[in-house]
Amino acid sequence: MDATANEYATSPTSSSTTLDPIAIAARGSEIKGLDIYQKTTDDFDTPRVEELMSQMYADQPSGGTDMTYGKTDTQRLRFWNANSTTASKSSKAPVIVFVHGGSWRSGTYIDSIGSTKVGHLTEKGYAFASVNYTLIPTVTVEEQVQEIADSISYLVAHAARLAIDPERVILMGHSSGAHVVTLLGTDTSYLQRAGTSISIVKAVIGLDGSNYNAAAEIIDNPGQIAEHMISAFGTDLDRLRAVSPTYHARAPNARAFLLLHTHRHGDIRQAVELVAALEAAGTNAVVHVFEGQGFEGHIQILLRLGDPRYPATVVMDHWLEMNVPVN
Repeated sequence: MDATANEYATSPTSSSTTLDPIAIAARGSEIKGLDIYQKTTDDFDTPRVEELMSQMYADQPSGGTDMTYGKTDTQRLRFWNANSTTASKSSKAPVIVFVHGGSWRSGTYIDSIGSTKVGHLTEKGYAFASVNYTLIPTVTVEEQVQEIADSISYLVAHAARLAIDPERVILMGHSSGAHVVTLLGTDTSYLQRAGTSISIVKAVIGLDGSNYNAAAEIIDNPGQIAEHMISAFGTDLDRLRAVSPTYHARAPNARAFLLLHTHRHGDIRQAVELVAALEAAGTNAVVHVFEGQGFEGHIQILLRLGDPRYPATVVMDHWLEMNVPVN
């Protein structure tokens, strides 16, 4: 982030009308009420795409331990222990399982994660695992989701060695990774096939996700996002429903959902719809929207989450304390 963007990011009283889109996205003030439904510019094909992608790929977390959870080279994860001075010695740490984005076809468990959140959450006493998985078209998206479920089962099986609580798993994902974790939090079949249960998933955090209702992408996000969806899933309506978290939200579900979105109206509409479906099933769910349109906001929420000056961090921390406290 450049110095100008950082200055505005830490000065929430600055008027949005005097700032450029880069500074507004970096500031990321929360948007509330009917303002979340304002028409926005959701175009991902902007001049800063390459620059933002370079920032994301370069922002790699340090430390951690690599582990393999499956038989292929792609089936591995990196694990960070919770800060032992923060977590109670009498209890095991909740574990956050992170799934990177990349339209199911790009990225890795290290270069598409955002380093700030790792240190921030482990300092608070959470263990953190970032999961790698096989990309399409080598496998289908459904097979990807199963790989993530298998990685969760691996972590649970090794909970004693890793000093984590096998009954307190938190799923977190960005972009297409948010789609994966919300699907895992609503469709019980993946975790069942992995030999575990959705009852262990105490929370799901989606970061600027999409495809909560996959078929709706064609209307909600015409253009590049819808094209990626069709490339990944095709156009068969039965399959699109099967991979849509909203269609599985009738329960049982993960215990609580937090959807953090930047100001992109198509995906906000789907997030509100998913929250309504979850609440109708008796599941705790909430959506919060923050400044940042198009690809600018989409990458800023990934890179800045964990910085206490970024408003979404404050919301996430409070929500975690309420729903999955460390002790």
